[in-house]
Amino acid sequence: MRQAQILRENTRRLEMNLAGINRKGCCKVSDTQCFVLTEIGRKPGISIKELSEILRLDKSGISRTVDELVRKGLVIRSQSEEDRRYVTLELTGKGTSQYSSIESDMDQRFKEILARIPKDKRSMVIEALGILSGALE
Repeated sequence: MRQAQILRENTRRLEMNLAGINRKGCCKVSDTQCFVLTEIGRKPGISIKELSEILRLDKSGISRTVDELVRKGLVIRSQSEEDRRYVTLELTGKGTSQYSSIESDMDQRFKEILARIPKDKRSMVIEALGILSGALE
């Protein structure tokens, strides 16, 4: 049981540290809006349903977040010509600029973090995080 407690504590600390990094990287939008912008930027034309599955949030919550991003001029909602219930999402020019800024800032932050890990341990850390992420899914 001791290993489970250590894993839990390390994961808790990791979550807190990552939340701090996300807040610094997405200062103009909320954390959820930041995640939504990032996913739309990485997959233009994504649907609300796909987005809610990726982020593991309910569709109504995603819809409210997207509505706010539309009001801010960062996202465009488009209804499918074939199925009016199917809505796709894309970034506006302003949204693309925000997304690029988030990606650039986060890339830089993680390069700095990686530089603090001994070179011979970096691959191991990356692999371990991949395994942990897979186990959590």
